[in-house]
Amino acid sequence: MIARPIFEGIRAGRLLLEYDDERSGSFEPLRTVPDDKIVVLGLVTTKTSRRETPERLTARIREASKFVPLERLALSPQCGFSTSIVGNKITQEDQKRKLEVIVETARRVWDTSDSSSA
Repeated sequence: MIARPIFEGIRAGRLLLEYDDERSGSFEPLRTVPDDKIVVLGLVTTKTSRRETPERLTARIREASKFVPLERLALSPQCGFSTSIVGNKITQEDQKRKLEVIVETARRVWDTSDSSSA
């Protein structure tokens, strides 16, 4: 598997990985991430105005936590909102909404002071 030598060879504390579409594949390669690395899951697409939900993102994070402990996972957009000079056809309102969904999801997953955590 190619993931192991790549993950082990990267001299960074955080791995920012894109998982915003089916092309990204499964989370199974995450099982080879060394214990000293944080995995930032790019689950929210910046390419389209597709509406992610906190429920769906929480489920995906839980799925990834089968391979990397939850305390070593984080959530982010898959990339910047303008992946080329032309940009993507996504409004500022959609961008704002996506960032709000990320915050809401992170609170549900990692805020241990909230008794309604998922």
